[in-house]
Amino acid sequence: MIFFLHGSIGLPTDWDNIINSLHSFENHAVNLYDYSSEEISKTARKINESARTDDIIIGYSLGARIALQALLEKDSPWSKAVIISGHSGITESKYRNARISHDKEWSELCMNDWPKFINSWEKQSIFNNSKPLENRDSLRPFSNKISETFINWSSGKQSPPINEFDKIKIPTLWLAGELDIKYIKIAEQACNILPHAKLKIIQNSGHRVPWDNPKDTANAINVFIS
Repeated sequence: MIFFLHGSIGLPTDWDNIINSLHSFENHAVNLYDYSSEEISKTARKINESARTDDIIIGYSLGARIALQALLEKDSPWSKAVIISGHSGITESKYRNARISHDKEWSELCMNDWPKFINSWEKQSIFNNSKPLENRDSLRPFSNKISETFINWSSGKQSPPINEFDKIKIPTLWLAGELDIKYIKIAEQACNILPHAKLKIIQNSGHRVPWDNPKDTANAINVFIS
């Protein structure tokens, strides 16, 4: 089975087009908000507990960070992993503290002014070269859970996965969009450290790789998992 982990302000159904393009696999798109009250290590362990030996994990952005955490937890069951637009962690304490403060602001805005929150989220420079995702208003009833994710899963609180990349022994495909320069650099650094990683740059896409170029994303995954 393939487990799919969505990004921040994401939905399990965001993966539908990708799932429909994959070959001969059972698929499970995880609803990460089911775990929003847990810190990131416990979330990763619970996802691991729901998997079987030889399952595959695929994560995008926030989901990629959780996927990396899942790979680092004890008795990780995964046979392969696909990391899409992933961050390898913040190593310097001053930047970690700044990230925690910034995520607290996102959390408060999410709880107090949903329209402004969504508008501000979409205006981030990281999405300049990506298409907006549809149906974000359907998440409004879950604003309290989304707010929790900014506090509990802040990259400022997560122990930087990159510090433990030597523990990840499984084949890993790391995807980045050709227009997402910051995350290409992160991917290159990560793949130079991970023992069995391969980097693939997806053309005509920004940070939202699976939705900017779903065909090439699905093709890359199909080749990797076949």
